[in-house]
Order: sequence, then structure tokens, then C-alpha cells
Amino acid sequence: MKAEEALAQAMADHVADVQASPTLGGAVRRGHRAHVVRFRTAGAALATAAVAVAVPLVLTTGQPAARPATAPLTTGENRAVVAPVKVPSVVGMDVADAVRTLRDAGLVVNDPETETAKGNVSRQDPAPETEVGKGEVVMLTVEPPSSMPQDLGDLGDGRTFGGIHLGYLPEGLAWSRWSGKDGFGKTSYTTTFSPGGDEKDGYGIQVVVFEGQAARSVRQRLSTFPGRVDIGGEKGYLTNVTEGGKPVREAADDTTLTIGWVPRAGLAVEVYLSPMYAGKVDGPAELRKVAEGIELRE
Repeated sequence: MKAEEALAQAMADHVADVQASPTLGGAVRRGHRAHVVRFRTAGAALATAAVAVAVPLVLTTGQPAARPATAPLTTGENRAVVAPVKVPSVVGMDVADAVRTLRDAGLVVNDPETETAKGNVSRQDPAPETEVGKGEVVMLTVEPPSSMPQDLGDLGDGRTFGGIHLGYLPEGLAWSRWSGKDGFGKTSYTTTFSPGGDEKDGYGIQVVVFEGQAARSVRQRLSTFPGRVDIGGEKGYLTNVTEGGKPVREAADDTTLTIGWVPRAGLAVEVYLSPMYAGKVDGPAELRKVAEGIELRE
């Protein structure tokens, strides 16, 4: 099953009165696991070719060199060694560019799959500017190209979609670079915002816009859900909701803090705070700020 189909199926299972899974985006991403590639500094067998990959050779005699070294010496105390290589920063680069950068720094590929890997480097170990010696391994984590749906096209910073604009986001959250439609009923639209825009550890908040018939589900919840709040003069609810769509007083591992309201006829909005993110912020206060900062757009 393709990633797009997996997400569509997951969202289809959460329509009407059922809330989105807190791990919705992350679950699809984990189906396309990151590829780890390795580099190493030139070892003894490559010492004679070290200059070609920009790793200088030095002599360890402790005495000034009488003449330029034209070949590595391998007897006694006079032997060629590879100087430490300072690892450049390649996080965020396309893997092909990262490979070139590391090769230019004097590192050699130690993984045949590296040449065909696709995606961007999300992590590197050791960290940039770390000096690595002969034979040490440098590992890159390469995230595959995103296969998350882009149903709403390029949203820029992700704040404007479905007839609304988000004027406020909790500090550190950025658009997760995907969007979906019709997963919460016909003419519904959604996207998420996560720490740094990366959902590897789950999303921060999810925003769903319901239009037309889809907005009825939120209007129905206005009369049954507890936690009444006022959002820009409109009645709303702020409560914990189970995966099955049931409101509960206490937060739990299977609940999602949810705020919902109807800013105008035919259009409703719900904002969900991920349980994985809730412990890092004042959930109710942040959801109210997000809701109060939402503006209607044509």
C-alpha cells in the first residue's frame, strides 16, 4: 500500500465524531524508514591515495623533514599516517550533495547503497566540526523523499488553507509539509504543525477545517461536549477526546485535547494537541491562543 493510500485509509477511519490519531502523520512516515549511510576516514590501505581525497599525509619522526615526502615510509618510526579530518555539516543536504561534501573533506564511502540513496540528510554522527581519525566511521541518516500527500498544494508556511489563516502557533512549531482533504468528511481539510516541522517524534498540533455538510459534526458536538469556551464571541468546546470520539474529563494516553467551534455558518474548525506534545506546554492555554488567532479568509 502506498503512503498516500495508507494516510487516506487512516484518515477515513477518523471521520465525523472520531478524532484524528495523535500519530497519524508519524505512522505513515515510519512506513518509509530512514536509510543510514556510512563514511570512514582513509585507512592504512588507502594511505598512498590519501592526497587524492584531500587528506594530508604527515610524518611522525619528530624531526624536521629534510626533503618533501614523495611516498609514505613504512619502517621504524618513520611511517605515514592520515591526519584527523574535521567532519563538515551536511544535515539538510540532498544525499548526493552530502556525499560530495564529505568526499571533498577526505572521507570515503563505506556503503555501496549510498550511491543510490535518495532523500535529505536528517542526522549525522559525529556532529559537525568533530575531528575523526583513521578508520573511524561517520554515519548519516538519510530520510527518504516525503511521500505524504499534498492535496492542497504548496501552502508556503502552512498557515493559510481551507478558508482560514493561523495567526498564532506555539513557539518552535512549523508546518509539517503535508496536507489532506476529505478525510474528516467531504469538504474537510487538514494539516499538522510539529517541532521544527519534523514529525519524527509526532506532531504538535493538527488543524481541521470542516466546510458545508462536514461542519455539521462540529455543530453537533457543541451541544454535547463539555468544557464550554468562548472563541471570538462564538461558543466552543475544549475537552479531552478519546480515539473513539468520546469526551472525557481526564487526559490519558489515548486522548487528544481538542478545541472546536463554528466561526461562521457552514464552516467549523477543530484544533488537536498531540498527547506527545501536551506534556511540553500548557495545553489548554496554547489551544485557546491558536483558536483565537485564527482569521477567516476567502
